[in-house]
Amino acid sequence: MTVDSLDGGYAVTIGDGEPIEVQPTVHEVPGVVSYFEDGRPMRAFVAKPAQGFNVTVNGRRFELRPPSTSRRGRGTVGGQTDPLGKVSAPLAGVVVAIHVAVGAHVEEGTVLCVVEAMKMQNEVHAPHAGTITAVHVEAGVRCERGDVLVEYDPDEQPPAQA
Repeated sequence: MTVDSLDGGYAVTIGDGEPIEVQPTVHEVPGVVSYFEDGRPMRAFVAKPAQGFNVTVNGRRFELRPPSTSRRGRGTVGGQTDPLGKVSAPLAGVVVAIHVAVGAHVEEGTVLCVVEAMKMQNEVHAPHAGTITAVHVEAGVRCERGDVLVEYDPDEQPPAQA
């Protein structure tokens, strides 16, 4: 989801959909925002957790979070940790973009591919710097959570465990 500022409102784009122009007004009830979508009056319900916002529109909840500034990579996603040299799908969806090719060198945090689920695009980042050795998916292919998407040869090996 992207939100771009317009004169007097915003353009909200979800996935590959067309931008929707919204002109929000603060409602008299805290956490409620009224706006017009294609000329129809609408309401969104906004909650502020510790980071970002939860926005509910027409019964659909969207979590808006700032990008991670952590340099630790993806780490554990949904209780699953990728083995060194492999990057797996954090959730089931459709791969909509591949940003790397075999032989490319990537830095930690580089976007490797994008997986779309429920019209939300999720970037999959390199957990470490390294050289791409295999790309197992292509744009338009469905993946399941845990499917290996990309393999890489890390620049640095972790210290051996005793």
